[in-house]
Amino acid sequence: MSISWTVYLLVCIIVSNSFAHKSLEDIKYSGALTDLNHRVTHGLQWKTKSAQDLSVLTKNSSEDLMRVVVFNATQCPSLFPSLHSEVASYQKAVDQIVATTLNGIFKGATFGNLSEFVDNFSNRLSGTQELEDAIDYVANQMRNFGYVNVHTEKVRNVPAWKRVFEEAQILTPKRKDLSILGLGSTANTLPPGLVKEAVVFNSYTDLIANQSKVRGKIAVCNFGGPSSSPLDTIDNGYADAVTSGALAMLYRSAASFSLYSPHARRANLYYIEGVKKVPIAYLTVEDADLLSRIYARGEKITIYLNINDINGTKSSRNLIGDIVGREKPEEVIVVAGHTDTWDVGQGAQDDGFAIYLALLGTNVLKSLNFIPRRTIRTALWTAEEYGYLGSAAYIKSHRSEMDKVKVALEADYGCLASTGLIFNGKKKLGCVLNQILQMLGTSVNYGLVVQANMYSSDLNNFEDAGVPVVSLNGDDGRYFYFHHTHADTMTGFYRSRFIKSTSFLR
Repeated sequence: MSISWTVYLLVCIIVSNSFAHKSLEDIKYSGALTDLNHRVTHGLQWKTKSAQDLSVLTKNSSEDLMRVVVFNATQCPSLFPSLHSEVASYQKAVDQIVATTLNGIFKGATFGNLSEFVDNFSNRLSGTQELEDAIDYVANQMRNFGYVNVHTEKVRNVPAWKRVFEEAQILTPKRKDLSILGLGSTANTLPPGLVKEAVVFNSYTDLIANQSKVRGKIAVCNFGGPSSSPLDTIDNGYADAVTSGALAMLYRSAASFSLYSPHARRANLYYIEGVKKVPIAYLTVEDADLLSRIYARGEKITIYLNINDINGTKSSRNLIGDIVGREKPEEVIVVAGHTDTWDVGQGAQDDGFAIYLALLGTNVLKSLNFIPRRTIRTALWTAEEYGYLGSAAYIKSHRSEMDKVKVALEADYGCLASTGLIFNGKKKLGCVLNQILQMLGTSVNYGLVVQANMYSSDLNNFEDAGVPVVSLNGDDGRYFYFHHTHADTMTGFYRSRFIKSTSFLR
Protein backbone atom coordinates (compact mmCIF):
# COMPACT_ATOMS: atom_id res chain seq x y z
CA MET A 1 0.00 0.00 0.00
CA SER A 2 1.51 3.31 -1.10
CA ILE A 3 0.96 6.54 0.77
CA SER A 4 1.74 8.65 -2.31
CA TRP A 5 -1.75 8.16 -3.69
CA THR A 6 -3.15 8.69 -0.18
CA VAL A 7 -1.91 12.27 -0.17
CA TYR A 8 -3.38 12.85 -3.61
CA LEU A 9 -6.71 11.42 -2.47
CA LEU A 10 -6.65 13.78 0.50
CA VAL A 11 -6.24 16.64 -1.94
CA CYS A 12 -9.10 15.37 -4.09
CA ILE A 13 -11.29 14.99 -1.03
CA ILE A 14 -10.69 18.52 0.16
CA VAL A 15 -10.93 20.17 -3.24
CA SER A 16 -14.29 18.57 -3.84
CA ASN A 17 -15.60 20.55 -0.92
CA SER A 18 -15.21 23.75 -2.89
CA PHE A 19 -18.81 24.18 -4.09
CA ALA A 20 -21.10 24.05 -0.89
CA HIS A 21 -24.37 25.50 0.36
CA LYS A 22 -25.66 24.11 3.65
CA SER A 23 -24.01 22.34 6.54
CA LEU A 24 -23.61 18.60 6.20
CA GLU A 25 -26.27 18.11 8.85
CA ASP A 26 -28.80 19.69 6.49
CA ILE A 27 -28.22 17.12 3.75
CA LYS A 28 -30.75 14.31 3.50
CA TYR A 29 -28.25 11.56 4.10
CA SER A 30 -30.72 8.79 3.37
CA GLY A 31 -31.33 10.37 -0.03
CA ALA A 32 -27.64 10.15 -0.86
CA LEU A 33 -27.64 6.47 0.07
CA THR A 34 -30.76 5.91 -2.01
CA ASP A 35 -29.07 7.37 -5.07
CA LEU A 36 -25.96 5.32 -4.35
CA ASN A 37 -28.28 2.33 -4.37
CA HIS A 38 -29.66 3.35 -7.76
CA ARG A 39 -26.17 3.80 -9.11
CA VAL A 40 -24.44 0.80 -7.64
CA THR A 41 -26.67 -2.01 -6.49
CA HIS A 42 -29.56 -3.08 -8.79
CA GLY A 43 -32.02 -3.43 -5.93
CA LEU A 44 -30.16 -3.17 -2.63
CA GLN A 45 -32.22 -1.02 -0.28
CA TRP A 46 -30.69 1.09 2.41
CA LYS A 47 -32.00 2.61 5.58
CA THR A 48 -30.00 5.20 7.43
CA LYS A 49 -30.58 7.81 10.09
CA SER A 50 -26.97 8.84 10.58
CA ALA A 51 -23.44 7.91 9.61
CA GLN A 52 -23.41 5.57 12.61
CA ASP A 53 -26.76 3.93 11.84
CA LEU A 54 -26.28 2.27 8.45
CA SER A 55 -27.60 -1.15 7.59
CA VAL A 56 -28.41 -3.17 4.50
CA LEU A 57 -32.07 -4.14 4.81
CA THR A 58 -32.85 -6.28 1.80
CA LYS A 59 -31.16 -7.75 -1.22
CA ASN A 60 -32.91 -8.27 -4.53
CA SER A 61 -33.01 -12.03 -4.93
CA SER A 62 -33.38 -11.95 -8.72
CA GLU A 63 -30.09 -10.17 -9.37
CA ASP A 64 -26.87 -10.97 -7.51
CA LEU A 65 -24.52 -9.03 -9.79
CA MET A 66 -23.68 -6.34 -7.27
CA ARG A 67 -22.79 -6.42 -3.61
CA VAL A 68 -22.51 -3.38 -1.37
CA VAL A 69 -21.56 -3.31 2.29
CA VAL A 70 -20.71 -0.48 4.65
CA PHE A 71 -17.05 -0.97 5.57
CA ASN A 72 -16.38 -1.94 9.19
CA ALA A 73 -13.16 -0.23 10.26
CA THR A 74 -13.24 -0.97 14.00
CA GLN A 75 -10.34 -3.42 13.89
CA CYS A 76 -8.17 -1.47 11.45
CA PRO A 77 -5.67 0.04 13.96
CA SER A 78 -4.94 -3.35 15.51
CA LEU A 79 -4.80 -5.20 12.17
CA PHE A 80 -2.42 -2.75 10.50
CA PRO A 81 -0.69 -0.76 13.27
CA SER A 82 2.34 0.40 11.24
CA LEU A 83 0.17 1.49 8.33
CA HIS A 84 -2.19 3.28 10.72
CA SER A 85 0.75 5.19 12.20
CA GLU A 86 2.13 6.08 8.78
CA VAL A 87 -1.18 7.49 7.56
CA ALA A 88 -1.61 9.38 10.84
CA SER A 89 1.74 11.05 10.23
CA TYR A 90 0.12 12.92 7.36
CA GLN A 91 -2.20 14.91 9.64
CA LYS A 92 -0.13 18.07 9.16
CA ALA A 93 -0.33 17.64 5.39
CA VAL A 94 -4.08 17.16 5.68
CA ASP A 95 -4.41 20.39 7.63
CA GLN A 96 -2.32 22.26 5.04
CA ILE A 97 -4.42 20.93 2.18
CA VAL A 98 -7.65 21.85 3.96
CA ALA A 99 -6.42 25.38 4.67
CA THR A 100 -5.12 25.89 1.13
CA THR A 101 -8.27 24.71 -0.62
CA LEU A 102 -10.95 26.07 1.70
CA ASN A 103 -9.42 29.41 2.64
CA GLY A 104 -6.26 29.82 0.58
CA ILE A 105 -5.38 30.57 -3.03
CA PHE A 106 -7.34 27.60 -4.39
CA LYS A 107 -10.66 28.52 -2.78
CA GLY A 108 -13.28 28.53 -5.54
CA ALA A 109 -10.74 27.57 -8.22
CA THR A 110 -12.58 24.41 -9.21
CA PHE A 111 -15.86 26.27 -9.62
CA GLY A 112 -14.26 29.01 -11.71
CA ASN A 113 -12.36 26.67 -14.01
CA LEU A 114 -15.29 24.31 -14.43
CA SER A 115 -17.78 27.07 -15.19
CA GLU A 116 -15.53 28.54 -17.89
CA PHE A 117 -15.06 25.09 -19.40
CA VAL A 118 -18.73 24.06 -19.54
CA ASP A 119 -19.85 27.51 -20.67
CA ASN A 120 -17.59 27.10 -23.69
CA PHE A 121 -17.98 23.36 -24.28
CA SER A 122 -21.46 22.34 -23.21
CA ASN A 123 -22.62 19.44 -25.38
CA ARG A 124 -19.57 17.20 -25.56
CA LEU A 125 -21.32 14.36 -27.32
CA SER A 126 -19.33 11.35 -28.50
CA GLY A 127 -18.29 11.74 -32.14
CA THR A 128 -18.66 15.53 -32.27
CA GLN A 129 -16.17 18.28 -32.95
CA GLU A 130 -17.33 19.97 -29.74
CA LEU A 131 -15.91 17.07 -27.74
CA GLU A 132 -12.64 17.03 -29.65
CA ASP A 133 -12.22 20.79 -29.17
CA ALA A 134 -12.89 20.35 -25.44
CA ILE A 135 -10.21 17.65 -25.26
CA ASP A 136 -7.68 19.99 -26.91
CA TYR A 137 -8.62 22.78 -24.49
CA VAL A 138 -8.05 20.60 -21.44
CA ALA A 139 -4.80 19.23 -22.91
CA ASN A 140 -3.43 22.78 -23.09
CA GLN A 141 -4.48 23.38 -19.49
CA MET A 142 -2.71 20.20 -18.41
CA ARG A 143 0.52 21.43 -19.98
CA ASN A 144 0.11 24.81 -18.31
CA PHE A 145 -0.48 23.09 -14.97
CA GLY A 146 2.86 21.30 -15.22
CA TYR A 147 1.86 17.86 -16.43
CA VAL A 148 4.36 15.97 -18.55
CA ASN A 149 3.83 13.40 -21.29
CA VAL A 150 0.52 15.07 -22.14
CA HIS A 151 -0.93 13.25 -25.12
CA THR A 152 -4.09 11.79 -26.58
CA GLU A 153 -4.72 8.18 -27.54
CA LYS A 154 -7.10 7.32 -30.35
CA VAL A 155 -10.30 5.41 -29.64
CA ARG A 156 -11.78 4.06 -32.85
CA ASN A 157 -15.40 3.54 -33.83
CA VAL A 158 -17.15 5.49 -31.09
CA PRO A 159 -20.79 6.33 -31.80
CA ALA A 160 -21.28 9.56 -33.73
CA TRP A 161 -25.04 9.84 -33.28
CA LYS A 162 -26.65 13.26 -33.61
CA ARG A 163 -30.08 14.34 -32.44
CA VAL A 164 -31.79 16.08 -35.38
CA PHE A 165 -35.56 15.97 -35.11
CA GLU A 166 -37.70 14.40 -32.42
CA GLU A 167 -41.36 15.08 -31.84
CA ALA A 168 -44.19 13.38 -29.99
CA GLN A 169 -47.79 14.32 -29.32
CA ILE A 170 -50.90 12.80 -27.82
CA LEU A 171 -53.61 13.04 -30.50
CA THR A 172 -56.45 11.37 -28.63
CA PRO A 173 -58.29 11.64 -26.31
CA LYS A 174 -56.92 15.19 -26.11
CA ARG A 175 -54.03 16.84 -27.95
CA LYS A 176 -50.93 17.46 -25.92
CA ASP A 177 -47.27 17.79 -26.84
CA LEU A 178 -44.97 15.27 -25.18
CA SER A 179 -41.41 16.17 -24.21
CA ILE A 180 -39.12 13.33 -25.24
CA LEU A 181 -35.44 12.57 -25.74
CA GLY A 182 -34.53 9.80 -28.14
CA LEU A 183 -31.96 7.46 -26.66
CA GLY A 184 -28.48 7.69 -28.14
CA SER A 185 -28.22 5.73 -31.43
CA THR A 186 -31.94 5.01 -31.47
CA ALA A 187 -33.56 3.68 -34.60
CA ASN A 188 -35.60 6.26 -36.53
CA THR A 189 -39.25 6.25 -37.46
CA LEU A 190 -40.02 6.07 -41.15
CA PRO A 191 -41.20 9.37 -42.71
CA PRO A 192 -43.54 11.02 -41.91
CA GLY A 193 -43.54 9.38 -38.47
CA LEU A 194 -45.83 7.00 -36.63
CA VAL A 195 -49.45 7.64 -35.72
CA LYS A 196 -50.47 4.66 -33.65
CA GLU A 197 -52.55 3.61 -30.70
CA ALA A 198 -50.57 3.33 -27.47
CA VAL A 199 -50.75 0.78 -24.69
CA VAL A 200 -49.41 1.65 -21.24
CA PHE A 201 -47.73 -0.67 -18.74
CA ASN A 202 -47.00 0.21 -15.13
CA SER A 203 -44.63 -2.69 -14.43
CA TYR A 204 -42.77 -5.46 -16.16
CA THR A 205 -45.29 -7.92 -14.76
CA ASP A 206 -48.10 -5.84 -16.28
CA LEU A 207 -46.36 -5.90 -19.67
CA ILE A 208 -45.83 -9.67 -19.64
CA ALA A 209 -49.45 -10.27 -18.68
CA ASN A 210 -50.69 -8.06 -21.53
CA GLN A 211 -47.99 -8.23 -24.19
CA SER A 212 -50.40 -9.56 -26.81
CA LYS A 213 -51.95 -6.08 -26.82
CA VAL A 214 -48.84 -4.37 -28.23
CA ARG A 215 -48.94 -5.63 -31.81
CA GLY A 216 -48.92 -2.70 -34.23
CA LYS A 217 -48.91 -0.18 -31.36
CA ILE A 218 -46.58 2.09 -29.38
CA ALA A 219 -45.66 0.61 -26.00
CA VAL A 220 -45.41 3.08 -23.10
CA CYS A 221 -43.50 1.70 -20.12
CA ASN A 222 -44.17 3.71 -16.99
CA PHE A 223 -41.63 1.81 -14.91
CA GLY A 224 -37.92 1.43 -14.31
CA GLY A 225 -36.01 -1.58 -13.05
CA PRO A 226 -36.43 -3.56 -9.82
CA SER A 227 -37.75 -1.45 -6.97
CA SER A 228 -38.17 1.36 -9.54
CA SER A 229 -34.43 2.05 -9.34
CA PRO A 230 -33.94 4.81 -11.95
CA LEU A 231 -30.86 3.38 -13.66
CA ASP A 232 -31.90 -0.24 -13.75
CA THR A 233 -32.82 -1.76 -17.11
CA ILE A 234 -33.30 -5.31 -15.88
CA ASP A 235 -36.71 -6.62 -16.91
CA ASN A 236 -37.26 -3.53 -19.04
CA GLY A 237 -39.70 -5.30 -21.38
CA TYR A 238 -38.08 -4.19 -24.63
CA ALA A 239 -37.52 -7.63 -26.13
CA ASP A 240 -40.88 -8.89 -24.88
CA ALA A 241 -42.79 -5.98 -26.41
CA VAL A 242 -40.89 -5.79 -29.70
CA THR A 243 -41.03 -9.53 -30.39
CA SER A 244 -44.78 -9.24 -29.78
CA GLY A 245 -45.08 -6.54 -32.44
CA ALA A 246 -44.55 -3.17 -30.72
CA LEU A 247 -43.55 -0.50 -33.25
CA ALA A 248 -41.86 1.90 -30.81
CA MET A 249 -40.99 2.09 -27.11
CA LEU A 250 -41.49 5.11 -24.85
CA TYR A 251 -40.03 4.75 -21.35
CA ARG A 252 -40.39 6.72 -18.15
CA SER A 253 -37.24 8.81 -17.66
CA ALA A 254 -34.57 7.38 -15.37
CA ALA A 255 -34.87 10.15 -12.79
CA SER A 256 -35.64 10.19 -9.09
CA PHE A 257 -37.29 13.61 -9.45
CA SER A 258 -38.50 15.61 -12.43
CA LEU A 259 -39.49 19.15 -13.27
CA TYR A 260 -40.67 18.08 -16.72
CA SER A 261 -37.11 17.10 -17.64
CA PRO A 262 -36.71 14.09 -19.94
CA HIS A 263 -33.59 12.01 -19.50
CA ALA A 264 -30.88 11.18 -22.07
CA ARG A 265 -29.31 7.74 -22.31
CA ARG A 266 -27.99 5.12 -24.76
CA ALA A 267 -30.32 2.82 -26.68
CA ASN A 268 -27.98 -0.15 -26.45
CA LEU A 269 -29.02 -0.59 -22.83
CA TYR A 270 -32.28 -1.90 -24.31
CA TYR A 271 -31.34 -3.23 -27.73
CA ILE A 272 -30.56 -6.95 -27.77
CA GLU A 273 -28.85 -8.91 -30.49
CA GLY A 274 -31.41 -10.78 -32.54
CA VAL A 275 -34.28 -8.45 -31.60
CA LYS A 276 -35.42 -5.77 -34.05
CA LYS A 277 -34.37 -2.22 -33.26
CA VAL A 278 -37.37 0.09 -33.03
CA PRO A 279 -37.46 3.80 -32.09
CA ILE A 280 -36.90 4.28 -28.38
CA ALA A 281 -37.19 7.45 -26.30
CA TYR A 282 -37.62 8.64 -22.73
CA LEU A 283 -40.72 10.53 -21.64
CA THR A 284 -40.81 12.92 -18.73
CA VAL A 285 -41.98 11.37 -15.48
CA GLU A 286 -44.99 13.68 -15.63
CA ASP A 287 -46.06 12.58 -19.12
CA ALA A 288 -45.53 8.91 -18.32
CA ASP A 289 -47.82 9.26 -15.29
CA LEU A 290 -50.37 11.22 -17.36
CA LEU A 291 -50.54 8.49 -20.00
CA SER A 292 -50.88 5.89 -17.28
CA ARG A 293 -53.85 7.70 -15.73
CA ILE A 294 -55.60 8.14 -19.07
CA TYR A 295 -55.10 4.49 -19.96
CA ALA A 296 -56.41 3.35 -16.55
CA ARG A 297 -59.65 5.19 -17.28
CA GLY A 298 -60.14 3.03 -20.37
CA GLU A 299 -59.68 5.87 -22.85
CA LYS A 300 -58.04 5.15 -26.20
CA ILE A 301 -54.66 6.87 -26.60
CA THR A 302 -53.26 7.74 -30.01
CA ILE A 303 -49.70 9.07 -30.23
CA TYR A 304 -47.79 10.73 -33.04
CA LEU A 305 -44.06 9.94 -32.87
CA ASN A 306 -41.39 11.20 -35.26
CA ILE A 307 -37.68 10.53 -34.67
CA ASN A 308 -35.19 11.42 -37.40
CA ASP A 309 -31.63 11.37 -36.03
CA ILE A 310 -28.25 10.63 -37.60
CA ASN A 311 -26.30 7.48 -36.76
CA GLY A 312 -22.64 6.80 -37.50
CA THR A 313 -19.21 6.16 -36.01
CA LYS A 314 -15.99 8.18 -35.74
CA SER A 315 -12.70 8.14 -33.87
CA SER A 316 -12.24 10.07 -30.63
CA ARG A 317 -9.44 10.36 -28.07
CA ASN A 318 -8.56 9.70 -24.46
CA LEU A 319 -6.45 12.42 -22.82
CA ILE A 320 -3.50 11.41 -20.64
CA GLY A 321 -1.02 13.42 -18.57
CA ASP A 322 1.46 12.56 -15.80
CA ILE A 323 2.91 14.00 -12.63
CA VAL A 324 6.02 11.85 -12.34
CA GLY A 325 6.73 10.10 -9.04
CA ARG A 326 9.97 10.71 -7.16
CA GLU A 327 10.78 7.14 -6.04
CA LYS A 328 8.79 4.67 -8.14
CA PRO A 329 7.86 6.57 -11.31
CA GLU A 330 7.10 3.35 -13.18
CA GLU A 331 4.21 2.64 -10.80
CA VAL A 332 1.03 4.56 -11.49
CA ILE A 333 -1.99 5.96 -9.67
CA VAL A 334 -4.75 6.59 -12.22
CA VAL A 335 -7.03 9.54 -11.44
CA ALA A 336 -9.86 9.63 -13.94
CA GLY A 337 -13.03 11.23 -15.21
CA HIS A 338 -14.67 11.45 -18.61
CA THR A 339 -14.84 14.31 -21.07
CA ASP A 340 -17.94 13.30 -23.03
CA THR A 341 -21.54 14.14 -22.15
CA TRP A 342 -24.97 13.85 -23.65
CA ASP A 343 -26.30 16.70 -25.77
CA VAL A 344 -28.42 18.20 -22.98
CA GLY A 345 -27.31 20.47 -20.16
CA GLN A 346 -23.65 21.38 -19.72
CA GLY A 347 -22.25 18.15 -18.36
CA ALA A 348 -21.18 19.92 -15.17
CA GLN A 349 -22.15 17.13 -12.76
CA ASP A 350 -21.52 14.41 -15.32
CA ASP A 351 -18.61 14.62 -15.50
CA GLY A 352 -17.02 18.03 -15.97
CA PHE A 353 -16.20 18.55 -12.31
CA ALA A 354 -14.01 15.42 -12.26
CA ILE A 355 -11.71 16.97 -14.86
CA TYR A 356 -10.92 19.89 -12.58
CA LEU A 357 -10.69 17.83 -9.41
CA ALA A 358 -7.78 16.07 -11.08
CA LEU A 359 -6.13 19.09 -12.66
CA LEU A 360 -6.42 21.39 -9.66
CA GLY A 361 -5.62 18.60 -7.24
CA THR A 362 -2.17 18.29 -8.75
CA ASN A 363 -1.80 22.07 -8.58
CA VAL A 364 -2.49 21.98 -4.85
CA LEU A 365 0.17 19.31 -4.39
CA LYS A 366 2.71 21.34 -6.34
CA SER A 367 1.91 24.54 -4.45
CA LEU A 368 2.62 22.74 -1.17
CA ASN A 369 5.72 21.02 -2.59
CA PHE A 370 4.16 17.59 -2.07
CA ILE A 371 5.88 15.38 -4.65
CA PRO A 372 4.19 11.97 -5.03
CA ARG A 373 6.19 8.79 -4.54
CA ARG A 374 4.52 7.14 -7.54
CA THR A 375 3.40 8.70 -10.80
CA ILE A 376 -0.06 10.26 -10.77
CA ARG A 377 -1.66 9.77 -14.18
CA THR A 378 -4.70 11.86 -14.97
CA ALA A 379 -6.76 9.99 -17.56
CA LEU A 380 -9.83 11.59 -19.09
CA TRP A 381 -11.89 9.08 -21.02
CA THR A 382 -13.97 9.56 -24.13
CA ALA A 383 -17.27 7.82 -24.95
CA GLU A 384 -18.04 6.85 -21.35
CA GLU A 385 -21.73 7.46 -21.94
CA TYR A 386 -21.86 4.71 -24.55
CA GLY A 387 -20.57 2.04 -22.20
CA TYR A 388 -17.09 3.03 -20.94
CA LEU A 389 -15.51 2.72 -24.39
CA GLY A 390 -12.55 5.03 -23.77
CA SER A 391 -11.33 3.29 -20.62
CA ALA A 392 -11.84 -0.10 -22.28
CA ALA A 393 -9.62 0.98 -25.18
CA TYR A 394 -6.95 2.24 -22.76
CA ILE A 395 -6.84 -1.00 -20.81
CA LYS A 396 -6.71 -3.03 -24.01
CA SER A 397 -3.74 -1.08 -25.38
CA HIS A 398 -1.95 -0.95 -21.98
CA ARG A 399 -2.76 -4.47 -20.84
CA SER A 400 0.88 -5.33 -20.17
CA GLU A 401 1.15 -2.33 -17.80
CA MET A 402 -1.87 -3.05 -15.62
CA ASP A 403 0.24 -4.66 -12.91
CA LYS A 404 1.94 -1.26 -12.47
CA VAL A 405 -1.40 0.47 -11.80
CA LYS A 406 -1.67 0.41 -8.00
CA VAL A 407 -5.11 1.99 -7.71
CA ALA A 408 -7.61 3.76 -9.97
CA LEU A 409 -9.63 6.69 -8.62
CA GLU A 410 -12.58 8.33 -10.32
CA ALA A 411 -15.22 10.94 -9.64
CA ASP A 412 -18.44 10.25 -11.55
CA TYR A 413 -21.12 10.37 -8.86
CA GLY A 414 -21.77 14.11 -8.84
CA CYS A 415 -20.41 16.87 -6.66
CA LEU A 416 -23.31 17.94 -4.46
CA ALA A 417 -21.99 16.89 -1.06
CA SER A 418 -18.97 15.22 0.54
CA THR A 419 -20.65 11.93 1.37
CA GLY A 420 -17.70 9.54 1.35
CA LEU A 421 -15.86 6.92 -0.66
CA ILE A 422 -16.75 3.70 -2.44
CA PHE A 423 -14.02 1.13 -3.04
CA ASN A 424 -13.21 -2.37 -4.12
CA GLY A 425 -10.00 -3.92 -2.87
CA LYS A 426 -8.38 -5.49 0.16
CA LYS A 427 -9.36 -4.64 3.71
CA LYS A 428 -6.13 -2.66 4.07
CA LEU A 429 -7.36 -0.24 1.41
CA GLY A 430 -10.66 0.25 3.24
CA CYS A 431 -8.77 0.94 6.45
CA VAL A 432 -6.67 3.64 4.81
CA LEU A 433 -9.74 5.28 3.27
CA ASN A 434 -11.59 5.27 6.55
CA GLN A 435 -8.61 6.82 8.33
CA ILE A 436 -8.33 9.54 5.69
CA LEU A 437 -11.94 10.52 6.26
CA GLN A 438 -11.47 10.50 10.02
CA MET A 439 -8.43 12.78 9.67
CA LEU A 440 -10.50 15.23 7.66
CA GLY A 441 -13.26 15.34 10.28
CA THR A 442 -17.03 15.55 10.12
CA SER A 443 -17.04 19.23 9.21
CA VAL A 444 -15.62 18.27 5.81
CA ASN A 445 -17.23 14.89 5.09
CA TYR A 446 -19.77 12.34 6.32
CA GLY A 447 -17.13 9.65 6.73
CA LEU A 448 -19.00 6.93 4.84
CA VAL A 449 -16.82 4.16 3.36
CA VAL A 450 -18.70 1.63 1.26
CA GLN A 451 -17.30 -1.50 -0.35
CA ALA A 452 -18.88 -2.44 -3.68
CA ASN A 453 -17.97 -5.05 -6.27
CA MET A 454 -19.38 -3.19 -9.28
CA TYR A 455 -19.90 0.39 -10.44
CA SER A 456 -21.82 2.24 -13.12
CA SER A 457 -18.65 3.94 -14.35
CA ASP A 458 -15.30 3.40 -16.06
CA LEU A 459 -14.04 1.84 -12.83
CA ASN A 460 -15.83 -1.35 -13.90
CA ASN A 461 -13.14 -1.86 -16.55
CA PHE A 462 -10.26 -1.37 -14.11
CA GLU A 463 -11.90 -3.67 -11.62
CA ASP A 464 -12.16 -6.35 -14.30
CA ALA A 465 -8.44 -5.83 -14.98
CA GLY A 466 -7.66 -6.61 -11.33
CA VAL A 467 -6.92 -3.04 -10.24
CA PRO A 468 -8.14 -1.77 -6.82
CA VAL A 469 -10.58 1.08 -7.37
CA VAL A 470 -11.87 4.04 -5.36
CA SER A 471 -14.85 6.17 -6.32
CA LEU A 472 -15.66 9.54 -4.83
CA ASN A 473 -19.30 9.79 -3.81
CA GLY A 474 -20.49 13.39 -4.05
CA ASP A 475 -24.23 12.81 -3.92
CA ASP A 476 -26.62 14.42 -1.44
CA GLY A 477 -29.71 12.64 -2.77
CA ARG A 478 -30.30 15.08 -5.65
CA TYR A 479 -27.92 13.68 -8.27
CA PHE A 480 -30.68 12.05 -10.31
CA TYR A 481 -32.61 15.30 -10.35
CA PHE A 482 -29.98 16.58 -12.79
CA HIS A 483 -28.35 13.49 -14.27
CA HIS A 484 -28.49 13.39 -18.11
CA THR A 485 -31.03 16.22 -18.32
CA HIS A 486 -31.08 19.85 -19.45
CA ALA A 487 -30.69 20.71 -15.75
CA ASP A 488 -27.09 19.43 -15.54
CA THR A 489 -25.65 22.93 -15.46
CA MET A 490 -23.54 25.04 -13.11
CA THR A 491 -26.78 26.33 -11.59
CA GLY A 492 -27.39 22.84 -10.20
CA PHE A 493 -24.51 23.36 -7.78
CA TYR A 494 -24.85 25.33 -4.58
CA ARG A 495 -21.60 27.25 -4.79
CA SER A 496 -20.81 27.21 -1.08
CA ARG A 497 -21.46 23.46 -0.84
CA PHE A 498 -19.45 22.89 -4.00
CA ILE A 499 -16.46 24.57 -2.36
CA LYS A 500 -16.64 22.10 0.52
CA SER A 501 -17.43 19.11 -1.67
CA THR A 502 -14.57 19.65 -4.09
CA SER A 503 -12.11 20.18 -1.27
CA PHE A 504 -13.35 16.90 0.22
CA LEU A 505 -12.80 15.06 -3.05
CA ARG A 506 -9.33 16.51 -3.41
